[in-house]
Amino acid sequence: MTFAVMEINQRQDLLPNLSLGYHIRDSCDDIPVSVKGSLLLVNGQPDTGRGASCTNVGRQPSPVIVGDAASGVSMAVLRTLGSFTVPLVSYFASCSCLSNKKDFPTFMRTMPSDQFQIKALARLVHYFQWTWVGVIGVESDYARFAIQLFLKESAKYNVCPAYVHFYPVALTREALKELMDTIQTATATVILNFSGESELQTILKECRRQNITHMQWIASEAWATAKALWGDYSNILQGTLGFAIRKGEIPNLGNYLRGLNTSTVQASDFLTEFWEETFNCQVNGSLNTHIHKEDAQKRGPCSGRESLDNVYTSYADVTQLRVSYNVYKAVYLIAHALHEMSTCVPGQGPFQNGTCGSLNPFLPWQLLSYMKRTNFTTLGEDVRFDENGDPIASYDLMNWQVANDGSLQLAKVGFYDASLREDRDLVINESVIMWHRGNKLEMA
Repeated sequence: MTFAVMEINQRQDLLPNLSLGYHIRDSCDDIPVSVKGSLLLVNGQPDTGRGASCTNVGRQPSPVIVGDAASGVSMAVLRTLGSFTVPLVSYFASCSCLSNKKDFPTFMRTMPSDQFQIKALARLVHYFQWTWVGVIGVESDYARFAIQLFLKESAKYNVCPAYVHFYPVALTREALKELMDTIQTATATVILNFSGESELQTILKECRRQNITHMQWIASEAWATAKALWGDYSNILQGTLGFAIRKGEIPNLGNYLRGLNTSTVQASDFLTEFWEETFNCQVNGSLNTHIHKEDAQKRGPCSGRESLDNVYTSYADVTQLRVSYNVYKAVYLIAHALHEMSTCVPGQGPFQNGTCGSLNPFLPWQLLSYMKRTNFTTLGEDVRFDENGDPIASYDLMNWQVANDGSLQLAKVGFYDASLREDRDLVINESVIMWHRGNKLEMA
């Protein structure tokens, strides 16, 4: 997000007479924290967490919010901010329920609705003639709506669920046993899971313990490219198929991310923690309060010669820019809408009697009106939105393959494009798929 803002502020053809600013808050993937942070943003209240007071820190109210990642959290924030009419642009919330403009009139997103992902998954299962499939998902709005849609859509292709099982976010021993019993009792060897990678880790760990390694996994987009799962569970996940949101190649982002140094990271607690963990040193005598290792306080000071060019970190890995690309597009959506608003000719505006939006005072509901009308092109992609504020869906079909060195190779083996007609929207290159065990026939 900060990179996109910097990039836009340096352009002469987009918002030439205006500069974008931002506030950043950590939602902690927690509804109370996210709601509180959002209220502070739209009220322009300062962060007093470090001893600052309202008298010495002034902040402008935020007329638009980029976030949240989770569908459930986004819904809570939207309901809380309803009276503010502040637009919320999510980069990862995919629940189809958020397309309901009666309930969520100020919501937009650069993440496709699950309605499209589900169509793609149902077509995928039908393509390989898997008619007996296990379906599981974490207890959440995301999984419940997605599974409901999948059961309805897959029924069109005579696909039957061997079981449908929801499990809690925090898996207890009893809940885990119930799930494992369900999987092992059924005869289905194809299993579709709707969750994030953190919830799935506990399940995979138990599968490894019980030697349940014969399943063909189908990933929802929430974990279709979750590389962190591979190290401990490669023997289980080899051959996984899943649709991932569209990848972007953002020029110069890698250099921007690697441009951090010991001095610049001190402006952020997050970056300070990241730096100390990456290089095993202390920044300016700081105490990393998030670390739980007893030897953290024994670390020596950072030398100032540390460089991200010399180490691998997921932070600076720009090979799979999917969610990040959605954030990038969210910022550009706001910028293009604001550009149209600021260059509007009186008498030709979208409001009553052709009036234009006001920049002073700035009214968030007017910006939202422009955002809903905005189409733009970025990095070669034509970005458009439907009447629900949802982008036109396009997914890459990913296959989890073993590279020569044993690492994960995320191979694109097809795609689904909702803008194409039905006989052309799904393309699969079956010849390059690496199956979990041998070939597809053994898995069906």
